[in-house]
Amino acid sequence: MIELSKDLLSPDLLQQTADLEIEIEQFRETPLDKIALEKLREHFRTHHIYHSSGIEGNRLTLQETSMVLKEGIDISGKPLKDSIEVKNLGIAFDFLYELIKEDVAITENYLKQIHSLIIGNDESLSPGEYRNIGVIITGSEHTPPEPFEVPIRMRELFDWIKEKENENPLIIGAIAHHEMVKIHPFKDGNGRTARLLLNLILLKKGYPICNIKREERPDYYNALGIADNGEYEPIIEVVTKNCTELFSQYQRVRDESNRLKSWAKKIGAKDTQQRLAKSKAEFELWLNKVNQIKLEFKQVVSIIDENVESFYVSFFEYPSITFDKYQQLKDKGIAPSTNFFSIRFHDNDTNRIVSTLMFRFYRSNNKYPKTPKAIPLELNYYDTNKSEFDFIGYSDYAKQISLRAFYIADNGDVIVRYANCDERNPNWEKDHSDKKLADVVQQFFENVFSSVLGVK
Repeated sequence: MIELSKDLLSPDLLQQTADLEIEIEQFRETPLDKIALEKLREHFRTHHIYHSSGIEGNRLTLQETSMVLKEGIDISGKPLKDSIEVKNLGIAFDFLYELIKEDVAITENYLKQIHSLIIGNDESLSPGEYRNIGVIITGSEHTPPEPFEVPIRMRELFDWIKEKENENPLIIGAIAHHEMVKIHPFKDGNGRTARLLLNLILLKKGYPICNIKREERPDYYNALGIADNGEYEPIIEVVTKNCTELFSQYQRVRDESNRLKSWAKKIGAKDTQQRLAKSKAEFELWLNKVNQIKLEFKQVVSIIDENVESFYVSFFEYPSITFDKYQQLKDKGIAPSTNFFSIRFHDNDTNRIVSTLMFRFYRSNNKYPKTPKAIPLELNYYDTNKSEFDFIGYSDYAKQISLRAFYIADNGDVIVRYANCDERNPNWEKDHSDKKLADVVQQFFENVFSSVLGVK
């Protein structure tokens, strides 16, 4: 049974583990973005496999390890066994993240699966099965338990891990990793499996993994030997040191990412401001153009009203189009409350409105295929008999009014849209850009007085 007393650990080490726990909790409040996190995981995966296999004597370099993991190739000039070990350890490492994703409890069965992935297809090493032979650990004074004791000792180990699951994972992971090495439950692959068990405990608690480096092998083995006698501080120090170093890389990448985001936001803000300024300038030019159209109609209404006796003509302006509505009209072709102005004809004898012609901004997309961003100022006719507005082109009462709409072209020209004179295609329309606005407005009123008001 594992005996662990915090009194046997130095205050300095306990403070280090506590400080790292606090930093990791704070880190979770502003985590890395997914892309940066995936890059770091791949980086640490390669390093873990390189170092963990190297501790056991694997001779592949870091670059060769990366090539084996990424491309699945075997390195020529190196023992095939080394490439196979790296591939298998990569599969087992990935299995850890599957377990974390599924949020399962740490059990003997999962440890056996990890070992099976590490050993691969070598049946002589009994992948995923506890050893049935006695073993001696080369260079160690410790003798692992007899085969019949292994299942009991491993069950006790996992009971202890479960019992301590709410304690600091650096301490629990380091000790559990040592105890597994001490039990030496498998014929081969115990070190690699134990280091993955350590990292499974860390990952379950949201900690970064611990990569014990191959060049640290002497100190690492010495710490394991000291722990055989119940002195766990050295092995906990090794785990805490390496986990802290790796976590500092997470912090560095996050800080760089935050600086990059801050820089990008400044660039984005400038770009947004420029785009907004450009859009507002376009809006001001557009509004100036459509206001010219409105003023032309308003002026003619005033002059007509002074000269016609049977009717009086009134001009009504709706609230001005805002920049936001302009954006909606440009993007969607429609927005609420986009009436621009209307012209009303009153019978002087009855004081009744006999006709109302209203211009509003509206785009029918199937009618403006060549100018998808155009904002047509479309003419609508109010039929007093129907008590509703209708598109001027579809009103039987106003067939002779050829004007349909205005819109501002990309080059700033005012385009006039007329009904087609071809009776075979009465609803077909065509554009003109070569007519003076004053002539267009005068022709419009002549059509209205002739076809609508009966003044020939």
